[in-house]
Amino acid sequence: MTNVNNKRNDRVTADRMMIDGTQKFLTQFATLPVGGKNTSPADIVKVFQDRIDKATSAQTAEAARTAAVKADRDERTATSAFVLTLRRIVQGMFQANPDTLAVFGLKAPKARKTKVVTKAAAIVKNKATRAARGTKGPKAKLTVKGTVPAPTGGTPVPAPAATPATPTKPNA
Repeated sequence: MTNVNNKRNDRVTADRMMIDGTQKFLTQFATLPVGGKNTSPADIVKVFQDRIDKATSAQTAEAARTAAVKADRDERTATSAFVLTLRRIVQGMFQANPDTLAVFGLKAPKARKTKVVTKAAAIVKNKATRAARGTKGPKAKLTVKGTVPAPTGGTPVPAPAATPATPTKPNA
């Protein structure tokens, strides 16, 4: 039994070698019993040549497919922002009309559901932030009144007396 190669190029090379060997050593026979049939060396060469042709066309098709897939991906990447924006505009325009959105192949956006755990964590975080910053709400701000600090030490220092300002006459 022959070694089965998984790579297409290896299989094509093996088929070409079979053609070379058939043309070199089997052309002296009129027919050979292959698979229960008498086959001429020319028919043997034709079978291998057909295999090579199919493998070559498959390789060409695969290269064309790869190029087409790359072109498709590049086009989708280049136009993804445009398409996303247009979808959002259409969803905004026809949000109340699900039948119209269905024509575009779109659905109305679902309302976001925040989990209770997330809300509780946000409340705790908000309270901790307000306590750390010392911020208060509008009602709590109304209760805050400024106080004048009491003088420390013995006797209070009297304020300087106000002296009336007398205009001075310029010397001429």
